Amino acid sequence: MFKLQSRNISLSAITRAAVPGKGKAQGFSKKKGSERKSTTKRITDNTLYKKWINTVHTAKFNRNAPVMSLPKYTPNDMDSCVGKVVKFSEQQCKSLHHLGSFKKDQFNELFNAPISLIRHESANLQESITKSKSKRIIITGEPGIGKTTLLSHIHANALGLNSIVINISYPQLFLNGRNDFFLDEESKLYIQPMYLKKFIRKILKANDEKILASVKLSDSYTFSRTTMKGATNITLHRGSSTLFDLLSSSVNANVRGKQYQAIMKELYGQPNIPICFTIDNFSSILTQPFSEYRDVENKNIYALDLQIGKTIMDLVSGEVPFLNPKSCLVMAISGVDRTNRTLPVALGKLPEDPYVTRYHYEPNFAKIMKKGMVEEFEVTKMGKDEVRTLLRFYSDAKIILKRELQTKTLENLSEEKYFLSGNGNPRELLKSIVLTHK
Repeated sequence: MFKLQSRNISLSAITRAAVPGKGKAQGFSKKKGSERKSTTKRITDNTLYKKWINTVHTAKFNRNAPVMSLPKYTPNDMDSCVGKVVKFSEQQCKSLHHLGSFKKDQFNELFNAPISLIRHESANLQESITKSKSKRIIITGEPGIGKTTLLSHIHANALGLNSIVINISYPQLFLNGRNDFFLDEESKLYIQPMYLKKFIRKILKANDEKILASVKLSDSYTFSRTTMKGATNITLHRGSSTLFDLLSSSVNANVRGKQYQAIMKELYGQPNIPICFTIDNFSSILTQPFSEYRDVENKNIYALDLQIGKTIMDLVSGEVPFLNPKSCLVMAISGVDRTNRTLPVALGKLPEDPYVTRYHYEPNFAKIMKKGMVEEFEVTKMGKDEVRTLLRFYSDAKIILKRELQTKTLENLSEEKYFLSGNGNPRELLKSIVLTHK
């Protein structure tokens, strides 16, 4: 019924196959049909090879924007600027760029130069700083409401009043573990030479040389410096050398922590010139108490064990006070950072819960802010009049689609964009204009 069948199997092809070379896997060739090598992409000045947010920030697309005739921002006469779209002077722009006052996500590339709407919030913030007993303010508000913009106004105001301005734009830069660091046996703090070098240079470039040179040193300092010619010492004398000399001294990396400590000591200790110390994205410190750096036991280093972190928190707590009564510390949170209970507890909005994990609540930072009597300044949304003012300027700047201007009146467009912006959020307003083109 069933027929038996058989089939011969030849093994000659397998037995005669060549042995693969050492280190080579046997299988099909993965080479393409053409032996021509793929050409490397040529990168020029106009090549868009970076992420889009970094490209538009540095590619100078604003050169094609129309030049607008706008009033200049005058800090000494802020009341005349309230309710108007203004531009910064060349000197203000130069200093604000060095300070890092302009961020990537502010769409500054749409305009020929950075512009700003001076709201009543700016005048109210300046008044709050003047009346504050502790001189420590933290700016809060929803993402995109204009907290960083208010900080830029504070910077311009302080520079106009001949103050020394110090700004930390991104605290994440000294927490992300990407800088060199070492433990100073004397202070028991971790020093970050490369970050301090950039930070000191920012202070030097952003402020007026004449103001820095007017501050005489209250103590003498000696730092080591190694060059191609050999090792030398830099000596700065009390009473004759200035803060400008201290900031511009190029010292060895192993003593840069002492240079930074001397700079902070001279800034705090002089009573003649006000100091405006600002910290943007302060919420990144509150929500990340442990940095990405690791000690010899492979444990994350606490933020207060970093020299720069200790400096910031000493200012927040008031442990290191400013001698000049007009000096201030202004911080701002960011919507990019996650939220936890540290800030609400520090401001008295939430009760302290000792059983919450440190991921959700950092008790040391809350105590520090309470000790320094940090006051909150909450930024509110724009009103319809402010939205209308911005839309009128955006229309003159030619960033609104022509069909929208042709089919809608300014009143109708203001009502529509006010709704689309979440009832007056500045960033969402701009997004509803420039990111919805079809």
